[in-house]
Formats: sequence, C-alpha cells, structure tokens
Amino acid sequence: MDHTPTPEAPADRPDRPAGGPRRALVALVAVLTVLLSGLVAGAVTASPAGATSVEDVFTSHINQARAERGIPRLAVNADLVRVARGQANRMASQNLLYHNPNLTTEVRNWRWVGENVGYGPDALTVVVAFMQSTPHRENILSRDYTQVGVGAVTVGDRVWVAEVFRRPLRVTTTTHLASFTHTLRLGSTGADVSRVQGRLHLRQTGYYGTYTKAAVSRFQKSLGWRGRGNTGPHTWHRLFG
Repeated sequence: MDHTPTPEAPADRPDRPAGGPRRALVALVAVLTVLLSGLVAGAVTASPAGATSVEDVFTSHINQARAERGIPRLAVNADLVRVARGQANRMASQNLLYHNPNLTTEVRNWRWVGENVGYGPDALTVVVAFMQSTPHRENILSRDYTQVGVGAVTVGDRVWVAEVFRRPLRVTTTTHLASFTHTLRLGSTGADVSRVQGRLHLRQTGYYGTYTKAAVSRFQKSLGWRGRGNTGPHTWHRLFG
C-alpha cells in the first residue's frame, strides 16, 4: 500500500495531480506477474530462503541504487523485516503474488509506508525487474522513506520477496519546520505551495487550487483531523516532520 492520494482532475486544472504510485502500484502486481510468469513454478511447500544472504541481496541493491543517486540509504528495521517475511511466506505458500492487505496495521508508527512484492528464479532477477518497473523503482528511490525491511522465501526454483518501506511517525523541530508559522489556503502561491504539492505527488504549479486543497484535506482526514484543506503549521509539520 502507498500513502499517495491519486484523485482524478480535469485536464485544464492548473494544479491537477500527477499520476500517483497507489493506482500504479496496485496494477503493478499484475504487471510483475506477467513479467515473471514464464519462470518455472516450484513445489508448493516453502522452505527458508537462505534468509540472511538472499534478503541481503535485495537490501544491498536498494541502498546501492539510492547511494548512486545521492539519496540517503535506508536503515534496516527488524519490525519491518518481520512484516516482510510474513508476506513473503504467505505468497509462497499460496503460490500467489499480491500486496499485504494488512500492511498499514502490521506496520506501526508510520508516517509513510509502502511495499514492493515480486518473485523470480533468483534474487538478482527480481532486483532487475523492480528497477525496470516505475512504481517499484519509485518506492526504492523515494526520499519519503528512511527504513526498510526485506523478507524472502524460496519455493522450489522460485524466490518470493516482499520489501516494506517506512518513514516513522515522529515530530521534529528543525529550523525550517519551526520557521513555518503562516497558513496556505485556496489562492496562495509560492515555493511553499510547490513543496506541499510535491509531497502529495501533485503537479508542482505553486498555486493552491481546488485539487491541492482537496489533496491536503484527504491527508488531514487520514490523520483523524477534520480536513479543512488549509496547510497551517500543524499540517506542515506532519507533512515534512
């Protein structure tokens, strides 16, 4: 599951959303299945995937890809590894590729959370498939995430893998966060508006239009707030803290 809202917007809106990962990522399960479906299926009973070595292949390639692009590496988190291993084992036992429907409840303390799932004859084949797939690659290279957990399991000649990404929910008081004391609302313009649009995966026009307001409102409601759609200091801190 992905945190990005993907509302539809008329083509002539100045702040229409860009194509968001949520919609693409859900469809991508089928895409990845097609990509790898020609591989030989293994036995139904899963055995451990040489856990550490196979999982380390994925983790090291994730951080290598990020480092090559100047993106901070992800810290491996034991809780995320546990969730990822659970999903990898479920997929292997069912011989079925799908996203964890309970991801947002099994993963705790998250501000942003996402998942890649796949299978192939070996870890490197799946690594390549992930990097050639735009939504999977976006998860791997996203600056929203700071932690990762990888789970892998082998079924016969097939490796099943789940990668779980998270940015923990926390409050920070950096200079930039503390300096934001105003409110962005319908009609506001400027660099701060563009930052909000970028965080919510909207087209960065710098104009706070109706679709920017609606996206902010959805984000606020996801936090249990009323969702008026304005970006004040509290919403800003939750977006960028």
